Amino acid sequence: MSELLLSDEFKAALDTCPHELQTRAMETVRRLQVDPGHPGLKAHRIKSAPGKWECYVSLDWRIIYDWENGTLRLWKLGPHRIIDRVHLSVFSPQTAFSRLEPIDEAEAEAAAGSSELPAYPLPEAEADNPFAYFPAAHLRFLGVPAHLVRQVQRTSRLEKLEQIDGLPERSLTWMLDLATDCKMEHILYNPDKLLFRTTLDRLQGYCGGSLKKLMLNLDLSQARYVQSRHTGAMVLRGCAGSGKTTVGLYRAIERAAMGRKVLLLTFTKTLDSVNRTLIEELIGPLPDNLEVERFFNWLVEYLRWEHGLEFNVADGASQKEFIQRALREAAKASGSDFPELSPDFLLTEIQQVIKGTGLAGLEQYLKVRRYGRNAPLLPRYRRAVWAVYSVYQKLLREEKLCDWSDIPLAGLEKLTESPLPDPYDDVILDEGQDLSPVQLRLTRMLIKGADPRSPRSYMVLADASQTIYSRGFSWRDAGIEARGRTTILRKNFRNTRQIATAAAGLLEQNRLLKKEGEFIEPLWSHRVGPRPRVVACDLPDRELRFVCEAVQDLVGGGHFRLSDFAVLCPTNRMCQRYAEELTRLSIPNVLHKDEAFNILEEKVKVMTIHSSKGIEFPVVFVSGVRRGLLPRHIDRSGLDEEEAQLDRERFRTLLYVAMTRAAENLYLVTTAGRESPFLAEITALVDREDYSGPKNP
Repeated sequence: MSELLLSDEFKAALDTCPHELQTRAMETVRRLQVDPGHPGLKAHRIKSAPGKWECYVSLDWRIIYDWENGTLRLWKLGPHRIIDRVHLSVFSPQTAFSRLEPIDEAEAEAAAGSSELPAYPLPEAEADNPFAYFPAAHLRFLGVPAHLVRQVQRTSRLEKLEQIDGLPERSLTWMLDLATDCKMEHILYNPDKLLFRTTLDRLQGYCGGSLKKLMLNLDLSQARYVQSRHTGAMVLRGCAGSGKTTVGLYRAIERAAMGRKVLLLTFTKTLDSVNRTLIEELIGPLPDNLEVERFFNWLVEYLRWEHGLEFNVADGASQKEFIQRALREAAKASGSDFPELSPDFLLTEIQQVIKGTGLAGLEQYLKVRRYGRNAPLLPRYRRAVWAVYSVYQKLLREEKLCDWSDIPLAGLEKLTESPLPDPYDDVILDEGQDLSPVQLRLTRMLIKGADPRSPRSYMVLADASQTIYSRGFSWRDAGIEARGRTTILRKNFRNTRQIATAAAGLLEQNRLLKKEGEFIEPLWSHRVGPRPRVVACDLPDRELRFVCEAVQDLVGGGHFRLSDFAVLCPTNRMCQRYAEELTRLSIPNVLHKDEAFNILEEKVKVMTIHSSKGIEFPVVFVSGVRRGLLPRHIDRSGLDEEEAQLDRERFRTLLYVAMTRAAENLYLVTTAGRESPFLAEITALVDREDYSGPKNP
């Protein structure tokens, strides 16, 4: 057995763990000493920290360690975010380590049966007020008004809290109960656990999991599609808030319970994570015959294991560089008559139209209908686009690269040559409107099989009014014969009437959607609530300040819990800024791209609008609703106004998606003088307020 060393940081984290987690951590360490390659450890190198390894303690907790001259050194113990942020960690060679003292077997057994938990260091006696050590945000969550936070922290003794003028009775009761409950002693000086893991459900005034109710409630009108025994394809179209994702979840569970092989596919990583979490909330671990996957994850794994194909995908900067080189080469070969085309337009046209539709040659491209246009793109422009496409593909091949649009084409080719030997009995595709015709034709083939005794079904859940990735298509273009099998869910179950009305008012401006006949007129829910609020901040940085203040106020008011909030941003960079500011203020949060993302966890969710599709929250803050972001300027030089209109509608749809994520409260946060033009379209349906800083500094 190897020698074992613990860093001071590891030991401190271990000492403050709940007893059950502490026991599991020690069991993991002993297994690591004896058999470092044990599959239960799921041990692997950390790419962003050379020489360091991670292993699992539980689904969420990890150990970071390394080996030095046969000695096992334990550096860190903590939730999965220690891995997400490991690139910010310092592993100094001067770090102090201590040897783990051997534990007597009898003592270990007695410790395992003990009900005592490791206590945090108690404050000095003269400061007999545990809340003196609470971050300001945590006191706000207990309902302490902002202007009284410092007074609470500076009060020397617990009983003197009663003398603070203006301290709400409910807040005082909560604090006294928590401070005098002996069961809370071991976590009282770790407010992070106190507020958001152990006692939140016990605090009166908090709702009992409204997020869970939103995502998992199944109406009778939805249940008929869960229980449908149709064979072949069915397209279930629904307006935002109609419960399409809920139908997909319950149908996947119901079909798997019958012993059928079921695949639930989504387009985004976040929705895939949410679907897994909610299904496990309902039935526990996924059974072997139920797969929940992101489209590209499933496809890449299939091509790797079944056909030995590996893909090196060019990043965004490389793709743009290849497009610019291809544009120069094609223009040079064609002479002075080559039309002016922007790289942004070319990349979109190649990936979404040419590759997305699976066009095999220029003649097909000259004839294909392009969604949203009154007139086709002129042949002169199409020939130029095809010339650039041909050079672009050549440049990718020379570098042994591809882009993401090439992978579905490879998958469709392989499935056409050799269908799955063990096809799925049921495929359920959520947010199907965001897949290209090639991707849809590919997923349609996953149920093809020769055994007539096992009738198979394919269900697409879609809403064209939420299309933000693809240019659109007809279901027939995608190889789905759904005539007579297309059903519409019109009832909006999610949003209050006020939120739904404002969102619909925005969408009604989308002339292209109406022209295509894809607009679904929703039936409003009977739920009522406050009107959406446009908050105009005097400076862009104040947008962050307002959101953080509002979260603290709403949680402190006792009506919402942290898992009820989502902050939606148009860019990943803005998401990162929000996560950093929330963390600085000690407000627990999680980014949508973190591996530890769990929709039900007591944290504020920080997400891009794109990643929020299919998900809903009681309270949503949409930040960055200003010119330059919503809509963002895209260079479409050389093309007509209608092409620019397509871009504008895409960003209007993006804002519509963001607004319809909110079930009860919606805040549209902008900067005064830089408001998005979309806000002018719904002025009569929203309230407005100006914000220049906290009311109670």
